[in-house]
This record gives sequence, C-alpha cells and structure tokens, in this order.
Amino acid sequence: MLSEFNNSLDLLNTVSEQDLYQELILQLNKDFSLVGLDYTFSKDQTPIQLKKNLTVILDNLIKTDFNSYLNLLYRIDISEKKITSSHTNNLTQYLDNATFEILKRTWKKVWFRKQFS
Repeated sequence: MLSEFNNSLDLLNTVSEQDLYQELILQLNKDFSLVGLDYTFSKDQTPIQLKKNLTVILDNLIKTDFNSYLNLLYRIDISEKKITSSHTNNLTQYLDNATFEILKRTWKKVWFRKQFS
C-alpha cells in the first residue's frame, strides 16, 4: 500500500520488504535513459547505496547540467516547486528533498503498475 514515508531510507526499506526494489531501480534507469542521462543504477546496490548514488548524481547535474536535471524532474513528473517548497538555501537539504521526491514518485509508478496490471 502507498503510505507516507518519513525519508528516502524509510521508503526504500519498505520497497525492499515488498519485493519491488528491483522494479524501482528499473524505473529509475528507464527515466534517466529517456532524458538522455548515462547513469545506471545496479540492482545489487543496497537502499543506502542507491540513495547515496542518486544524491551524488543529482548534485552533479545541478552543478554541471541544470537543464538535464530539470528534464529529469519533468520526466519523472515532479514540479521543481515541490522540491523547493522546503525554502532552504542549503544544498544538502535541497538534495535530500530532491532525492526523496524522486524516489517517492518513482515508487508510486511502480506500485500502481503492480496493483493495476
């Protein structure tokens, strides 16, 4: 069931318990590929590694290719306003929020597909 999560690791642990973790990674890989980003997440990485890798990639995109970052948000279906709603000037907090929102939206896609297919 879709529920509210407190943070990225809470979400990823729940996804792992429901045996949908690999589908989440496949969806992330698909979304990244569809916007032309050459990043691939391994199915073997732990939830902690996935969160860390996604955060590092987002940090790199924000600093070096902001348009691709915005395209990724658009592809995943997240408004930039939702991420910036925390009103923080702290990049670390912004990245944590962006990572969490991307994982939540990707999880919703995977969950709905599983429930209704």
